[in-house]
Amino acid sequence: MTIPPDNGRDRASSHAWLQGIGACGSALALTILGASMLLRLTTQFALDGHAISSLPPGIEYATRLLHRLAASGVALLALCAVTLCWIRRSSTAHLARPTAWIVASTVILALIGPLTPGYRLSAITVVNVTGGMVLLMTFWWLRESVVTQATLRKPVDAFSWAAIFAFVAHVGTGAAASAWQMHAVRWPAFVHLASLVLCLILIGVIWLEFRRERLLAPWTAGLASLLAIQLLVGYLLMWQDSRPLGLTFLHAMLSSLLAMALVSLAVRGSIRFRR
Repeated sequence: MTIPPDNGRDRASSHAWLQGIGACGSALALTILGASMLLRLTTQFALDGHAISSLPPGIEYATRLLHRLAASGVALLALCAVTLCWIRRSSTAHLARPTAWIVASTVILALIGPLTPGYRLSAITVVNVTGGMVLLMTFWWLRESVVTQATLRKPVDAFSWAAIFAFVAHVGTGAAASAWQMHAVRWPAFVHLASLVLCLILIGVIWLEFRRERLLAPWTAGLASLLAIQLLVGYLLMWQDSRPLGLTFLHAMLSSLLAMALVSLAVRGSIRFRR
């Protein structure tokens, strides 16, 4: 079977579909992260070692169902993205990398899925949270790459990549602190705080580099605002004897929004380096 060459209408249609896939996939990944976080934060271990949720049964069931439906939707969107990128590969070559990351993240999360119930393996919890964050960032990366495709042909610069990886690592240490705290192990929290230093330095340098760019003003302002709120929430959590559910959940979801803002700034900032 021979695939017909792209024409303008097919190219625009494919890009519109991929932009929609990126946006919908981001929403579903955000839903997965939120549901997973709510279930984990409301879980405690009984004396016999079994995990018990403090959520009302109806809410727990609805949250688990929402998580499964969102995960199924993500798998379907990943398949659609791969298919579109392959069929229209002559005009979507610049979208191959985020699509590949989407597929890789989806596969990894699907493979560890059967190991996540019960939260017995803290390492699996860390991989699950980190993989979910990467999934969110790559879907949003796909969306932003399509939005800027008319002017953007240069890849994201290496320094922005360093900041993104540092942020993902910081999220991973936060997941480790939360997972090990369920087993009364506290030291990962100090690793999480230590990783914050490098993360702040790299993000701060990017913010200083882009803040004078008029076209990037909404993104630099959004990143700075989210970061300030996140630091405040983290500071409040440090002084709590017990971690309030609402504050802890807010801290986790702000990380997701920060991740999206960082990806947007990195992708859109590449337009500047192209000049």
